[in-house]
Amino acid sequence: MGRMNTVQRNLLQLLKEIDSICKKYDIEYFLAGGTALGTVRNHVFLPWDDDIDLYITRDNWDKLRNVLESEENVLPEGRSFVYNENTKYYRNPIPRYVDNTTTAIYKSQVLAGKACGQHIELLIMDPIPNDEKERKEYIDLLRVYTELLSPYFVVNKNLSLDEWQHHYNLYREYCDMCDKEGEEKVIKELEDKLRSFASDDECDTYCMRWGINILMYKKKDYGNGRLERFEDGDFPVGEYAEGIFRIAYGDSWMYIPEYEEQVVHNALQDIEVPFSQYTERYMDKINRESVFKKYRTNKRNNAEAYYHRMKSNSLIAKEKLLVYSKHISKRLDGRENELRSLLENKDYDTLKNEFKDYISLQSIKNVRRYNLLVPISDKNLATLLLTMIDEGKYFNASRFLNIRKIKEEPLSDELIEIENIIGICRELSIARYDKKDSELVKSLIEKHSDNYPDLIDIYRSRLWIMEMDAQREEDYKAIDELCDEILEKYPFDGETMAIQAKAKMELGNDEEAMELYNKAIYNTRNGLIWQKVEDETGISRIDIERDLIEEQKI
Repeated sequence: MGRMNTVQRNLLQLLKEIDSICKKYDIEYFLAGGTALGTVRNHVFLPWDDDIDLYITRDNWDKLRNVLESEENVLPEGRSFVYNENTKYYRNPIPRYVDNTTTAIYKSQVLAGKACGQHIELLIMDPIPNDEKERKEYIDLLRVYTELLSPYFVVNKNLSLDEWQHHYNLYREYCDMCDKEGEEKVIKELEDKLRSFASDDECDTYCMRWGINILMYKKKDYGNGRLERFEDGDFPVGEYAEGIFRIAYGDSWMYIPEYEEQVVHNALQDIEVPFSQYTERYMDKINRESVFKKYRTNKRNNAEAYYHRMKSNSLIAKEKLLVYSKHISKRLDGRENELRSLLENKDYDTLKNEFKDYISLQSIKNVRRYNLLVPISDKNLATLLLTMIDEGKYFNASRFLNIRKIKEEPLSDELIEIENIIGICRELSIARYDKKDSELVKSLIEKHSDNYPDLIDIYRSRLWIMEMDAQREEDYKAIDELCDEILEKYPFDGETMAIQAKAKMELGNDEEAMELYNKAIYNTRNGLIWQKVEDETGISRIDIERDLIEEQKI
């Protein structure tokens, strides 16, 4: 069991309560989001996590809701289920299981009141049509639905300029309908329309019912679910949770993000005081209906202004890129052969320093959002991508190559070859981490090792097979020797260090093994490798990460 903080301990108790209710009434759910990631990677909370999300299909939510509304004494004392159908000012399509004895107040929920305790959110997954045209219509209507439902903020902020214009025009049409027919009637008709597109039996894909990120998952990835250890209990995740993670988090799902990339939620948290002690201070001083109407008016105004803000932000981002990219061009242009020689000499630290300004500028949120390109030659881009691939981070190389594809100019032959290498790395990753299919991994190694004998992902895959099959001393000696070969070429690779450490332990070199284990966890952020080290030695890199996060906060 991990070293939880007070918020996480309370959330775990809430999860156990929901699990007990669902088991009693034969209701299926799955751990979702960061909770599922923490479960599969390390069997504990992510060190910074302050919430729990669950996935539940529409049919199972209907079943749970029926139980809540028809049975007595379903919930433990001090608990409630809050959803928009049973709480007037809770305008969120995501039901919450709330601990009324605690406080977790978000700005968007202050008017609802009842949703302001520590809670677990149930992300409803709806079946969506397989037909592409029908699916587009479904998503358009879903975005409008979530926009109408929540008057507290603009929901669909992740759209491009063109997408937003289309969305806003449709939203305005429905606003006019609301004015003529009544908002509740229009929202209910939209809900019925969305549910009419496809039944669970007819669909291949589920869509998570929230507008900020409309995520679509393969129905088969959930299957019958599987139990995974989480803290001190066993809880269900999707049968092929790894495939779900690739959709939600990308190909780097197994890696723990750096501190600045860790997502925490901004809420007024109080684990010891009921939220009613906060909400009662203002509830009797306001006219909620009047405030709610003002929220709706402001929402429409903000939605109208949002497109103009996006256009303005786009222009600002273009100007910034124009100014800052001059420095980058001055630094990189004309040095293609020099930078390539650094790659050939495996001088990765110098290369990362040379490209850091380019990476930083191209990664700025609005530069990415508005599909802006920092000018860089194809050869220099290829050098950067090959550096990332050599570091075992093909997923980063893929991201920057996809940015280059925005340009109308065709890819150079070298970039086409790099795209092929990225595809090989991805195939190997899916075969190892998602499918855990040793025969598939062996066939991929055989297929590609002649052309790419020094590709780090092929080396890692060979080690994965060898460690899985190892039984005798000779097997571990062979692993040890291959690790020496790899670390001579890639001396920073923590994943190789962890496998060599196990081999040395099996060969009786305990002191050397422990030194390598300790070195490994600081040379990779692969959470599965961290767990491997913890399982084999008891050294918890996750607990070390908790301490580092606390130090950062101070």
